[in-house]
Amino acid sequence: MARSFTLRGTTSILILVGCWNVSLAQEAAIDPDKALQLIKEGNTRYVAGKPTAKDLGKQRDKVAKEQHPFAIVLACADSRVAPELVFDQGLGDVFVVRVAGNVTDPAVIGSIEYAVAELKAPLIIVLGHESCGAVKAALSGKELKGDLGKLIKLVHVDKDPPKDKKEALQAGIKTNALYQADVLATQSEVLKDFISSNRIKIVTGIYSLSTGEVNWLEKTTKGK
Repeated sequence: MARSFTLRGTTSILILVGCWNVSLAQEAAIDPDKALQLIKEGNTRYVAGKPTAKDLGKQRDKVAKEQHPFAIVLACADSRVAPELVFDQGLGDVFVVRVAGNVTDPAVIGSIEYAVAELKAPLIIVLGHESCGAVKAALSGKELKGDLGKLIKLVHVDKDPPKDKKEALQAGIKTNALYQADVLATQSEVLKDFISSNRIKIVTGIYSLSTGEVNWLEKTTKGK
């Protein structure tokens, strides 16, 4: 049954994208581990410069009436970070939420809850990236005006970062990505229910702007 979903009172700008590449996501149920495997294989193809051939016209026709993404990606709005390309996916494969600093707020969490509860996507990826400007701004400690200032306050960095600025930024990017993943796992009753029953997994990765490779952080959140 198709259902409508409306976000109201959002406090950050989001881009929600449904994408599709292979028919596995539509033809058979994919568990979290299989979904992660497909994502990792896609990144390997992207790094090697050997993406899967896609007929976007046929894909568009196939997903025009409904979507069945097998993964959700919370990524930064940085123009250099495009999850559909990074993971070599097409229309309908991944449900993407992008906001500067890949932070969480009610609008972001609600969007992800929708993709999990309604679209049955079994995998959530929190994707940080090298040289993140939002993390850099948070580390600077400078007060920023307007809604940008409110957004930067959602970025979580170490209270006692390394003295070296490069090392501090790298550590902050990892800390923030892991923190946002933890927020999803602990502050959403919907997601906690799905995690406890092993229906979804939350993983965290850091994207390299120079190589295109996603470095997966060890900490994952799933049911026990």
